Amino acid sequence: MKPAIKGLHHDHVDGSRAVLDALDDLHRIAGERCAFRTADEIREFFRNTHQDIVAKFSAVTSLMQDAESLALVGRAYGARRAREGYRYVEAKFAPQYHTAGGLTMAQAAAAMCDGLWKAQEEHGIRILPQLCIGREADPEKGTEIARIALEYDGAVALDLACDEAGHPPEKHLPAYRLTFGSKVRRDCHAGEWVAKTPAGTYRQRLLANVRTAVLQLRCDGIGHAIPLCDDPGLVAYMVDNGVRVSGCPLSNLTCNCLDDVADLRIGELLDKGVIYTLNPDDDLFLPPMDEVVDRCAGALTPEQHRKLEENVWRGAFAADVRTP
Repeated sequence: MKPAIKGLHHDHVDGSRAVLDALDDLHRIAGERCAFRTADEIREFFRNTHQDIVAKFSAVTSLMQDAESLALVGRAYGARRAREGYRYVEAKFAPQYHTAGGLTMAQAAAAMCDGLWKAQEEHGIRILPQLCIGREADPEKGTEIARIALEYDGAVALDLACDEAGHPPEKHLPAYRLTFGSKVRRDCHAGEWVAKTPAGTYRQRLLANVRTAVLQLRCDGIGHAIPLCDDPGLVAYMVDNGVRVSGCPLSNLTCNCLDDVADLRIGELLDKGVIYTLNPDDDLFLPPMDEVVDRCAGALTPEQHRKLEENVWRGAFAADVRTP
């Protein structure tokens, strides 16, 4: 038996298979062809994702530089996730990567949200957009994205994504501070990857970023958090404060951030009460969710399977989502 996962907390729209569903229309709108046409070509193109990750993703985001294409991808994303049986998803995208055609970041965010929410209406799937700050941006741009999130009054969340090694969470503390006391839920990619050297302090540096995101950025959720089990005190704090972890085990494994999925100690985190969930991250080129579940659930007990199912609803950022 495998857990029936009906929701996703860590899912990038521009890294999802929905891009393939919309690719022909994107080419038509953009008047150009993409560098790839098949899933195999995409996996090859994105191999070694930690090298020039923003430039690599620009192969997709370059086709999403106007309101029509952004809304189109948003609708395709919601339609695909609904077909796959999901009832709730949190859809991540970074508006800063969609302004080359003349849109402002606010306009880019509005266009993507429009497409996502149209899909929500059409397919009966609850979608909460997450506005990401691409962390290579300067803090001023980060605060601008936070202000855009605030305008939605809790209907969207805020996240910090991309190059963690060069841009630790504290860089964008000013943006996160803007949302303190608001309805905006805060997420953060942290504990995913840092510089490989010095090797002796690698996990400690990863863990320091998780601590910063939880304690200084006051995040409601952490994406990845690979070394979390190394700090029992932080685990206890996150349990007591309901801070979820949106894990992406096969993303970590494929991107060489992890030697073995067992190193995440998912069962231990679940037993301690951490709101841990399984997610694909970017199934456009990384292993899809069925493979994530197959690889991770085999070592878990039926009770831990049940917790993985329930945590989708316990950890949901949308206020109107409840455990079925």
